[in-house]
Amino acid sequence: MEVTAAEILWKRSVENCVMRYMSVLSDGDSKTYQKLSELDVYDDSMKISKEECLNHVAKRLGTGLRNKIKEWRSKSVTNGSRKEESLKESTLFKHSNFYRKAIKDNVPDVQKTKTAIFVSFFHTSSTDKAPMHIEFPSGLTSWRFYQSALANNEKPKSHSSM
Repeated sequence: MEVTAAEILWKRSVENCVMRYMSVLSDGDSKTYQKLSELDVYDDSMKISKEECLNHVAKRLGTGLRNKIKEWRSKSVTNGSRKEESLKESTLFKHSNFYRKAIKDNVPDVQKTKTAIFVSFFHTSSTDKAPMHIEFPSGLTSWRFYQSALANNEKPKSHSSM
């Protein structure tokens, strides 16, 4: 259905609206993009680009992590049971959100994006017993309470009081 709707919209864009679409926003399924490329709606005068929806990219991360947990559970490997260190649904949700934010805030700089993704991983993995604040932005304007407290010469709050 998406493919048919896109075909209709793209074909009538020039004659009805005197405009051309330049890119397709995709959810990872390339059938629509593939069909539009095959149709050659604009007669090779313009190459159509494909953009990935950031929300779908983050959702695929969460799905991948859940699938990995199921795979390991089937091998009788646990992820910490109900302890603080376990990989709970709330932690998976945080990973997905931080992953999305890391990409959104740092595009198009690939190195900054990569660093921000690792920082988000450290952020969700950090505990009072094993703090992981290595790559966080530092200084008074840091989004991380630990780094901003250090910059203010204060003792950082514990993870459990957050």
